[in-house]
Amino acid sequence: MEDIFVRKELIYTIYQEKSISKAAQKLFISQPSLSVMVKKIEDSIGMPLFDRSCKPLRLTEAGMEYIKATEQIQHIEASFSDYICAVNNLQAGSLGIGSNQLLSALVLPKYIMNFVSKYPNIRLDLVDADSTVLEQNILSGRLDLILDTLEHNSDIFEKQQIKSEELFLAVPAMFPQNEGLEKYALSYEDITSNRYTTADIEPVPLKKFEDAPFVLLTRGNDMRIRSAAIFQEAGISPNVILELDRLVTLYKFVEIGTAASIVSDTLVKKIQGDPKAVVFYKLPATHGRRNVYAFYKRNRYYSKAMEYFIESLGNLE
Repeated sequence: MEDIFVRKELIYTIYQEKSISKAAQKLFISQPSLSVMVKKIEDSIGMPLFDRSCKPLRLTEAGMEYIKATEQIQHIEASFSDYICAVNNLQAGSLGIGSNQLLSALVLPKYIMNFVSKYPNIRLDLVDADSTVLEQNILSGRLDLILDTLEHNSDIFEKQQIKSEELFLAVPAMFPQNEGLEKYALSYEDITSNRYTTADIEPVPLKKFEDAPFVLLTRGNDMRIRSAAIFQEAGISPNVILELDRLVTLYKFVEIGTAASIVSDTLVKKIQGDPKAVVFYKLPATHGRRNVYAFYKRNRYYSKAMEYFIESLGNLE
């Protein structure tokens, strides 16, 4: 059956005007043309919509049901139009965001709070997980975007760079391996105040720490992958005494003197640690920096909520 509601406005105007001739004038079409179109709709239905023996025109029983259905369709269309308008003006909708635990715990709360304050009608869903789980969630449709440092398949994902992070070797200040390396050393204040960006300090020879104990993130994590590349390039096999899945916990083990590790400047700036407990060293440029990206699926609707949230991260600290 032909879609009998494609020209529902014609039938509805005749119903309102109770006359085909008056409806034709209102619709700016000829009466014969309107009569032909109405007849086609009635033929498709298989029964008349109007009782033409009456003046003014009256609806048949089928006509009354048609008008009732038309009004329901009009209501649904109006509601959907209102929804689209609200979504485009950030007055409705949802936004699913995923990130690693460091960003979720120490960086994003301020930006989430600002976004919620500005757009209180947007429903937010925040997932804190490793890169593999984040990718699964965005592919399944649960998340709209993820913030990650691990590269994802460019055939599937678009990306926008949010910020860069510097990576450092973090060593307990009490470790004897620090002796004689003063020219390479950076303090907690050097990191938190960004002095390391201007300081003319060379990367530390990692061979000096070949025998030091290390605590690293669990395998599969982006920081663990980068750490492995750093150690491989330096030609050493670190003595890993402990594997953890939380960077904040890892840093605390470094701070209390358990082991050395590799950390980001973002972590050091946010952790509010003991300024005297840890010594930091630059790493080779090849692996000493990583980027944080916002990833979202290619060929999917890029909503206003996604756009505005990513824009709000322009000065991510």
